[in-house]
Amino acid sequence: MNTEGNDPAFPDSNNAGLTKREYFAAMALQGILGNPEEVEMEGEDEEMEEDEEMEEGEESDGGENRRMKGESCLECSCRLAVEHADMLIKQLNK
Repeated sequence: MNTEGNDPAFPDSNNAGLTKREYFAAMALQGILGNPEEVEMEGEDEEMEEDEEMEEGEESDGGENRRMKGESCLECSCRLAVEHADMLIKQLNK
């Protein structure tokens, strides 16, 4: 059985409501917001140290929980939640 992100999470006769992708992202976001320090630490202190060590024109290799330049903590949290949802769907289909 294949899991598609756009399938309804809780099917009913109208197929209304959240998709599996939206539901998985909401659950991931709940976990991320329960531990916001993880996103902030990765995106701030270490980034400053790396910036000092990098040559001009180099890009940071980043990290899974790194904030992108100009991205707020909330934007990063939402992006990560969707990435986790997509990865879960991918893994479920293996």
